Amino acid sequence: MTDYKSKVHNVYLSASVMPTEKLRLFGTVNFNKAESKLDQVIMPDITERLYNETDGVYDLQHQVFTFDAMDTHSDLNYSLLQLWLGAEYALTPTVRLTADGSYADLTDDAPYVYGDESGSILEVRTGIKIDF
Repeated sequence: MTDYKSKVHNVYLSASVMPTEKLRLFGTVNFNKAESKLDQVIMPDITERLYNETDGVYDLQHQVFTFDAMDTHSDLNYSLLQLWLGAEYALTPTVRLTADGSYADLTDDAPYVYGDESGSILEVRTGIKIDF
């Protein structure tokens, strides 16, 4: 048997302020660091199960029973930084203009099965909120 070990750390900070009666500013920072891995897999000895010329029952010569690198398929080591900033301005008690943006940066320190998935994205949004 084998064990899967995982360590995850997360820091989250969010704030919202209203410097005036009509203006609200807000922001959030999130950082996540995750590391996980499978211990090396130790397969049982199957030499006795290989082809037996006497009775011909076990013909496993075509099978490959080496899983030396199987544990590396599950390695996970990444960090994710996310930032959000925004503002709302009240035109009336029920109508507000909005503008906000978000940024995310993923760093993959253990690319393997799906390749390096590192990357960043920046989004900027504007809109009108109407309460009814």
